[in-house]
Amino acid sequence: MLRPCLRIAAALVIVCPAAFARPTPQDSGPPPTPVVAVRAEVREMQARESVTGSLRAAFDAVLAAREEGAVLSVAVRAGGFVRKGDALVSIDTRRLLAQRASVEASLAEARAAAAIAAAEADDADQDLLALEAAAKKGSQSVSPRELRRARTLVTSLRAGVDAAEKREEALGAELGLWNLRIEDATLRAPFDGTVVETHVEVGEWVSPGTDVVRLLSTGQLEVWLDVPERFMGLLVFGEGPGGTGEIGVRAGAAKGEVIATNARSVPRVDPGTRTFPLVASIAGEAAAKLSPGMSASGWIPVGARTSTLMVPKDALVYRPAGVAVMTVGGRDEGGAAMAGVALMVPIKILFETRREVAVEMSEGGLAPGAAVIVEGNERLFPGTPVSARFAPLAADGPKGPVGTGGETQGAGR
Repeated sequence: MLRPCLRIAAALVIVCPAAFARPTPQDSGPPPTPVVAVRAEVREMQARESVTGSLRAAFDAVLAAREEGAVLSVAVRAGGFVRKGDALVSIDTRRLLAQRASVEASLAEARAAAAIAAAEADDADQDLLALEAAAKKGSQSVSPRELRRARTLVTSLRAGVDAAEKREEALGAELGLWNLRIEDATLRAPFDGTVVETHVEVGEWVSPGTDVVRLLSTGQLEVWLDVPERFMGLLVFGEGPGGTGEIGVRAGAAKGEVIATNARSVPRVDPGTRTFPLVASIAGEAAAKLSPGMSASGWIPVGARTSTLMVPKDALVYRPAGVAVMTVGGRDEGGAAMAGVALMVPIKILFETRREVAVEMSEGGLAPGAAVIVEGNERLFPGTPVSARFAPLAADGPKGPVGTGGETQGAGR
């Protein structure tokens, strides 16, 4: 009876330690979180300065009446959108039409008079030719005085033809002027835009120069930024996609950044603020989402190029304590992927470009070549195991879906 018990006890001694062994962290922990990362790079960059300003319509016109008369119709009201050439206000043209009819009648008379004068001059030419032919043959019936009178008559009639033709031209020009005045009686939009004010109503009498409608251009905006006078002559737009003259702008409460083109400075310093205007154009879909009067800010390029540590904007993580980036802590062998744990590194932003930010290099801070997470960083905590795949860098940041203003869309915004 003792031998079976010993066998059972021995089996328990051998089996139980394996069955109840404590699992290792690798067996029990969650799998690493997949993320996308890029390596922070030091590049020669042009420093940028943050400035503020506002948006304005590219065209802001108070349209005035060109003719005198009573207002017949007002086709649009404040807030209405119009296309170039659309009628805005129409003025009574009955007086203009009557005066044009008088000129048309005078023109018809002048044309008839010119035709009669031309016919009489042609007849006199034929008579003169006949007299000259007879005189050459030695006819005694044609006297020198008769020839002289015939030549004088031809000259006189030809002068009458010229005068009649000039009068016809003058009346034709006058008729064209009346046609223009009748056309000007209908005020039309000189560009696509939105009506913001109407100054007249149906039945009112207007004179040339009377304000009628205020129109703001739609789809074409300008950003006016106030630049400190110390940067006069230092603005160099040598960077950015598409060449020179491009700056990134944030306007109002609109999300994301839009690209303003054709940037140019106005060399006029305000003595009160000690700033001068920098003007750039915004058009297309970007302008359609914005409105004149919105506040605006942007980073303008100033000074010479210097060595700067750059990271994509997609890597930024905003926390109450400030801005930081999540990096991958672990052994980086320079390959296309690496594993490690997420680390949070506070940063100080020096300036922004279209898709990147310049970071201050300091001891204990973000180091060149660090694996900075640009996708998947919104739900990470320091110490979280991660498996990072490195993304290729574009000219101004990592490749990715393009959003407003061409920025790559990612987490941590």
